[in-house]
Amino acid sequence: MVNFRARRLIYVCSRDHAYTFGELPKQLRELGVSARVLSYETLWGCKLLPRGTYVMTDFDRLSPAEHEIAGHLYDHLRDAGLPVLNNPRHYRPRDSLLKLLHAEGLNGFTCYLPCSGERPRRFPVFLRTIAAHRGTLSDLLHDQASADAALFEAIDRGFLLRDLVFVEYAAEPQADTGSFQKHAAFRVGPHIVRANTVNDAGWMAKTGTEGIASAEQYVVERAEMDDYPHRHFAMQVFELAGLEFGRLDFGIVAGRPQAYEINTNPMMKLSLAHPNLIRRETLGLVRSRLASALADMTQPVSWLPLRVPKYFKKRIIIGHRPRRF
Repeated sequence: MVNFRARRLIYVCSRDHAYTFGELPKQLRELGVSARVLSYETLWGCKLLPRGTYVMTDFDRLSPAEHEIAGHLYDHLRDAGLPVLNNPRHYRPRDSLLKLLHAEGLNGFTCYLPCSGERPRRFPVFLRTIAAHRGTLSDLLHDQASADAALFEAIDRGFLLRDLVFVEYAAEPQADTGSFQKHAAFRVGPHIVRANTVNDAGWMAKTGTEGIASAEQYVVERAEMDDYPHRHFAMQVFELAGLEFGRLDFGIVAGRPQAYEINTNPMMKLSLAHPNLIRRETLGLVRSRLASALADMTQPVSWLPLRVPKYFKKRIIIGHRPRRF
């Protein structure tokens, strides 16, 4: 029997967040790579797995039991000789990563866990959840009384104490526009790909404000696609986080990059529709270089599926419906 070999990428994430991969399967296909998204919920019920390069993501959306199973899946894939980006056991939650980055001197700010009895030592701070990228739960809090009030309100709204964290404010507006910028960089194995910058009127700088960026800022952004000054910083953060794939979000404060978070299942659905020609060119480069970096991580593998061992199946959580890949 002919054992066909091909380059294949399998992107693993939670079922409800598969949209992040965007148009990359089409771009990867143009580079000779077959790509697909496979959810953890589907994987738990598989008897056979496709061979290829696996990218494991979305660890902050897994339950502790599922996270442990993901670690065994990683072992099984690696034992079969398949490349895998991101070891689930190395993942650090948001609070642990921020504390480590502060201790290592990469960040000038830190965070505090109210479930451990920690109280902010510096203000302002804001309250947010640790898992699942659900955003902030408060505006800036300038004293302990307002921090306590925000915490009690969040608990009354149904948030878990163990999932709440106070984060020190670390941002500053642009001198020329008064806007705030969130910088970002992808890591794909040995590759760092500069992502597009978010320009926003507010300090959270999450989705951006239309028309707020200057033409000069777009010129700087485009130039950094070819000569990226934060490449070493980004790789340092990813190495400390123990992650080989994801998107680092960070800001520039007093001339120094400050890491905010790493999203292991980042949004890669980039629209090229923009009124500024230079910005459109930048967005196109981000998308093409991300696809090229992912394609570079693949290698020819057999099309014959990989059998899931019985010991692995015994760890699968009861209630997940078996599905074909």
